[in-house]
Amino acid sequence: MGSQKRNRLKERGSPLYRRILKEFEDRIRIHPHYADLHNQLGLLLAQKGDGFAAEKQFKEALRFNPRYREATLNLGYLYLEMKRWKETEDIFLKESRREPRDGFLHHVIGLFYLHMGRKKDASSHIRSAVHCHSYYRDFYRKRGVWKRGGVSLDRDTERGLMALPLNHHDAHFHNFIGLLLAKEGKSAQAVREFKKAATLKPDELLFHANLGTVYYHQGAYEKAVQEYQKALKIDPSYGMGYANLSYIYGLTRRKRQALRCMEKAAQFCPHYADLHYNLALLYSDQERYEEAITELKKALRINPEYLFARINLGVLYEDMGKWKEARRAYERILRITPDDDHIRRRLDRILEKK
Repeated sequence: MGSQKRNRLKERGSPLYRRILKEFEDRIRIHPHYADLHNQLGLLLAQKGDGFAAEKQFKEALRFNPRYREATLNLGYLYLEMKRWKETEDIFLKESRREPRDGFLHHVIGLFYLHMGRKKDASSHIRSAVHCHSYYRDFYRKRGVWKRGGVSLDRDTERGLMALPLNHHDAHFHNFIGLLLAKEGKSAQAVREFKKAATLKPDELLFHANLGTVYYHQGAYEKAVQEYQKALKIDPSYGMGYANLSYIYGLTRRKRQALRCMEKAAQFCPHYADLHYNLALLYSDQERYEEAITELKKALRINPEYLFARINLGVLYEDMGKWKEARRAYERILRITPDDDHIRRRLDRILEKK
């Protein structure tokens, strides 16, 4: 019996695993139509080694949400593990047709074809993964697979690559455990679980982001920075990764990096009012008041009741001597919170200037 299988037997027999499994089964009884719960239970059952029960849960998730990509891919990985080759191929190719420029999908399909012994098809998709995403160019170059613009595979390298998709369910199991431990305040144990997940599946953005978040709450800021940077290397459009980096840079007095990262966060997540608000604060710190006002207005367009944004807008107008605009901002605040004595005093001071 291989070490991976022994680890699974040990994990699924643990009290913690049984507790998590029961928790999800109970939650599904209460919320039987929640696709996320069925998907998560499917992952737990796959870890248990009950492939047919896991398949049923992934299919239930897709019944409630037919475009649920994560559940679709989990089902594909399950079929791969069960050596149901045709069903695996159908799922991965269908997803790739939806997203033909997704380097991750080409990477997964390439590894699948290695399992099938179809080396020519594997090389074609590996080449597509490299051209679609710089992460996979570096990934395959480090393993000696991508050389001088072409794919080169020897038997040892093939075996190493073929093991990667079989780690999928184990990696997500460790991520589950890490989330539970983090929720219970057991951050050191959570770090260990997230590290296991990221080691088993290093191209999963979520695992690095979760690890970065635990490090952030521990105050281990440089370790958190490293994990968020790994996540951003996997997906350079991961807006919240930039936001979290900005918060850390702000705490460690690296103002220029904080501003640059928050600008990217607001660019990639333009509908998050909080990001525009935080970007406004960073502009204000640098006395870039017009830009700060623009970002506060964006935050308020998204959420007109965003009280802190409206207060800061009024204060900025007041500091700039724009009394009419400041008065309007303060009057709007008092319509939301009429008992705010601080804002009323500010408004009275402006009215006295007239």
